[in-house]
Amino acid sequence: MGYRLIRVLFLWATLECVFARHHPIYQTHNGRNESEQMPPTSVCHYSDPEVADCIKGVAEQAKHLLALGIPSLNIQSLEPLKVPSIRLRQHNASNKNFKYDAWLSEVALSGLTNYTVNKLDVYPEDLKVTANISLPRLVMTGDYMVIGEFQMLPVESIGKMAANFSECIIALEALGARVHTRMVIRDAKVRLRCAGPVGANLMEAHSTTDEMEMVTDHIVSMHSEDLAREVQPAIETALAMVLEDIANKFLKHVPAEMVFPN
Repeated sequence: MGYRLIRVLFLWATLECVFARHHPIYQTHNGRNESEQMPPTSVCHYSDPEVADCIKGVAEQAKHLLALGIPSLNIQSLEPLKVPSIRLRQHNASNKNFKYDAWLSEVALSGLTNYTVNKLDVYPEDLKVTANISLPRLVMTGDYMVIGEFQMLPVESIGKMAANFSECIIALEALGARVHTRMVIRDAKVRLRCAGPVGANLMEAHSTTDEMEMVTDHIVSMHSEDLAREVQPAIETALAMVLEDIANKFLKHVPAEMVFPN
């Protein structure tokens, strides 16, 4: 049964092209179909010793479709990826003397489809796929609200936040499972590590601390990079959820006999 997971992975790429070619969102201003301008998707065979490289090639071709989204499958665009809200809580940073609760809303992540698949491994018997993926730059924007204290001073600030992450690596692991006659992705894990400097800016900042407004806004601004770094685990969770959602929406359209033939 293990090799069937690989067959399903290949079928995803075929479904991407089929559904994309027939949806009006891919019409350009001159009426031509954008997806038809893409190179034809290769057919990968599990018996091919270079199967991993073939899948990597399919993943490269999928960038365009994932950036636009596939409405016929109810798959949202990944450029940008919209995350409704992120909750942060930091009460143990005694060395920095800044303890806070923070909420980010209307979050948008850009740069996710500018990926490069460095390594991909398939473990048919375990129904598992792992991958190492590079993201040169990831940009996050959203509204923020921070409530906390800094050296006994109350800190309250709201406004907009923009953060840049660079030289990022995503470690991905996806596990499949059989549910009746369907194959599903039952668990996906994402680990995001960014080696480059983190840049963060706060804009339109406002505080309710009256005469302390300039001080508290300055405190939050000083710690904006720390806030951005604290966001990374929440981004990992969001990416894992999106991966599961996209994969399972594709799998829903896979005929049962393709996954579990008699």
